[in-house]
Amino acid sequence: MMHCSITSLILTGIVILCLAGGGAAQPEDPSATIYQVSSWGPFEEGDYTEVMSVDDLKELGTLGIGGYEDLNGELLELDGEVWQITHDRVVSQPSGDTGVCFATTVRFDPSLTLPCNETTSRDDLFAMINQSFPDHDTIYAYRIDGDFSRVEVRSIPPQTQPYPPLPDVIARQTIFPLSGVSGSVGGFWFPDWMQGVNAAGFHSHFLTSGHDAGGHLLNCTAENVTISIQPIHRFAMVLPD
Repeated sequence: MMHCSITSLILTGIVILCLAGGGAAQPEDPSATIYQVSSWGPFEEGDYTEVMSVDDLKELGTLGIGGYEDLNGELLELDGEVWQITHDRVVSQPSGDTGVCFATTVRFDPSLTLPCNETTSRDDLFAMINQSFPDHDTIYAYRIDGDFSRVEVRSIPPQTQPYPPLPDVIARQTIFPLSGVSGSVGGFWFPDWMQGVNAAGFHSHFLTSGHDAGGHLLNCTAENVTISIQPIHRFAMVLPD
């Protein structure tokens, strides 16, 4: 397994200043930098080897999503705490030396808050978030906290080498239906022009308030939630040594 302290990690030259609508690059602000562990292309093709540890990931951000070495469960980081949801529905906080194969994380500092106090489907919820974006050439981090009458989440079984591609693994996903729960959704939205670097559009993970269920968010019905949104103007990718 590969492991290295964050001080010795090499951030590649892939550091992108996202352009605002006026065409001017935003000022450098480390707190508004999204860090991506590995690249979407190799990950989608089946590279689930460790790039960094959980402890290293926590040094980079406080809100994040991703997957573990061997694709052993879904990763969700909330308030700087990292959670692992495995295919057998077990939720735990992994040890700091647990390997992460792919993730995105940011020091979450939202600048926009939207209340939603009516029954809302996942699609309508995401449409509301999308409509609130000042522009659609920027990356956004978001968090949704509150009550859900229905949630559908998934996790996937751990893999062994030679690793199969991600679509083959997802075909064997385990789906968990939940009802009448409170919890938090953490996620990111990537613009179309970044497809291939990451997956364009919304990508969300969910965790109950009691930390007893969660996973990759497939569907939900929100009842009373608050949406927090942070635009991100700087992107850095961390690749294996």
